[in-house]
Amino acid sequence: MPVPTRADASVAEPDAPRSAAPVPDAPTPGATAAPASATAVAPAPAVPGQGAAAPGAASPSPGRPRAWLIAAGESLGCLATGLFILLITFGMVLTEFDDQPPTALVLLTGVDLLVGALAALVIGPLRFLSATRVGTVLYLVIATLAGFSTCGLPAGLIALHRLGRKRRTGLDLLAVGLLTGATIGLMALDAAARSASPGFSWVVAVVLTLAVGTTALVLGRLSGTRTALVASLRSQAEAADRERIAADRARTAAEQARESAELARASAERAREAADQARASAEARVRAEERTAIARDMHDSVSHHLAAIAMHAGAMNYREDLPPEQLRRIAGTVRDAAQKANGELRQVLLALRSADGPQPLPTAPALQEIVDDARARGQDVSLTWEGTDSSELDQRGRSTVVALSRMLGEMVTNAAKHSPGAPLTLTLARRQQRLVLTARNPVSDEHPGGDQEGAVPSTGHGLIGLQERARLLGGDARSGCDHDSFEVEAWIPW
Repeated sequence: MPVPTRADASVAEPDAPRSAAPVPDAPTPGATAAPASATAVAPAPAVPGQGAAAPGAASPSPGRPRAWLIAAGESLGCLATGLFILLITFGMVLTEFDDQPPTALVLLTGVDLLVGALAALVIGPLRFLSATRVGTVLYLVIATLAGFSTCGLPAGLIALHRLGRKRRTGLDLLAVGLLTGATIGLMALDAAARSASPGFSWVVAVVLTLAVGTTALVLGRLSGTRTALVASLRSQAEAADRERIAADRARTAAEQARESAELARASAERAREAADQARASAEARVRAEERTAIARDMHDSVSHHLAAIAMHAGAMNYREDLPPEQLRRIAGTVRDAAQKANGELRQVLLALRSADGPQPLPTAPALQEIVDDARARGQDVSLTWEGTDSSELDQRGRSTVVALSRMLGEMVTNAAKHSPGAPLTLTLARRQQRLVLTARNPVSDEHPGGDQEGAVPSTGHGLIGLQERARLLGGDARSGCDHDSFEVEAWIPW
């Protein structure tokens, strides 16, 4: 009896449609081990009074030739097996009646053959209607006919197996009841044809029918459960694969975004470094130009002292009749000039001499001339002296006067550029051992200055040069906003 059941179980699954298309780039777990188990989880019409069809009861598609070959194989296999069983049964009848069986038994055997052949021919194509209400009813009819026909027993077992795949208890009980009733009816017809009363064989026949039918139903239920479980696992695996692929794509996108951000940050760093290098280069150029200007000024100053030394030394060399007092006075003048020249020469060596032509060096009165020139151009400028004056300043080294002149000119130019029309207050004060030059101008909406909107674009090189000149003389400079004023302050040693 297990032969038709195995055949039905093996051919009912391969042609079932898949529950879902496999995800690209992600092989579905279990596809190699159980390719026929991914049947569609499609609802099938239920027998009246029953619920929806269970998973695993879907009908295979009739559009493929392979499905029809399987259906034909099922029908032919059931027909051959049923004929074989019928021949054995009829042979036993012939042996029992010495080849002279009753006519009723011969007619019953003929009906058995017709019913079994019809059930065998229908059971194959009926696989395409497994998930329909009509298919369920026809399976119940074939299971019932299996109880009346020995030749239809293989087709009845396949019908029971497919009913069991639906996994509906009420449908299983109905199929077993119909099969048992048909078996009892067949036993009654057989006893009437033999003109004998029913005996113990009835009990054996009913028990055997129940065992075989129940086995087919149980095997079908197990097959349906397995198919549904595999389909569920496959669906879960596909969902997990889709989630994994989505997570991989999200991770890849995040990595690409992070790499793009790193590239952008690296580009910004390179741009900032390039800007810093350009700014440093510009500052270095300004400082070098300022050193060159300072060196030129110091060179002219040292030349003046050396000329004075040479003149007095020549007088001492040609005038042998000079009294000792005058010689001492001339020697003191030479000594003072040499000391001043030595100090200024030391500052000259800090910078390079440029090839520019000589320019006249400013003196202390030139500071006031710079202020007067600015006033003539319409600029409101005032210069205040505190703790010193121009005559005292002229007694200092020429380098001090030159540095103050250059810094004062830069302050006036810077105020005219960034705060045109605003009053500029200049203060030159001696504070202990420092000579401090301060420039202050107001900052307002009317007279924008510093970094305010409307200010003239500036590189800041003028103030850098001013600071460099002060530092080369041992001082320093600073600039910035103080409340509502912009202030530049530079100092050099006194």
